[in-house]
Amino acid sequence: MNWEAIGAVGEVLGATAVLITLAYLAVQVRQNTQVMRNSALGAALDFHRLFDRNERYIALLMKSQRKEELTPEERAHMVERFLTIMREIESIWYQRQQGTLSPDQFQQHLDLLRWATSSPDARLMWVHLAPTFDPAFCSLVESEALAGGAPTSGMLKAFMALDHRSIDRS
Repeated sequence: MNWEAIGAVGEVLGATAVLITLAYLAVQVRQNTQVMRNSALGAALDFHRLFDRNERYIALLMKSQRKEELTPEERAHMVERFLTIMREIESIWYQRQQGTLSPDQFQQHLDLLRWATSSPDARLMWVHLAPTFDPAFCSLVESEALAGGAPTSGMLKAFMALDHRSIDRS
């Protein structure tokens, strides 16, 4: 064998190794993407469970909607819960920015954002807490939840309907 033949065999083996490596990396990237999407969905479910554990916050939000006065202890609880909920929404927004949450899945969370910022007290808290959040997330909150006056949250309408024992079909 001469050196040219050995070099040609080496090049073929090298090219084959590169193709195998690329195929392996493609499979790994695809698997990692699926894991990230599953993780994002898990975080979204955790967010829904957050509301399951916050009956008191929901009651305080409804009390605020009725413009009833909150005690200092209720206000402290509301600020702490509001901050936690907004951080969760910001985390879900980050997942949407990273592409691990689809636009349709994210749209479902926008209703929760509208609900979380629906009371005058929640809007007041947001004014003071907004500087601690990502500016792009703040823009989302401003455009999707605070702009346009009355909130459009289906959750809020459902709570209000139960609170008033009526059905608003608008």
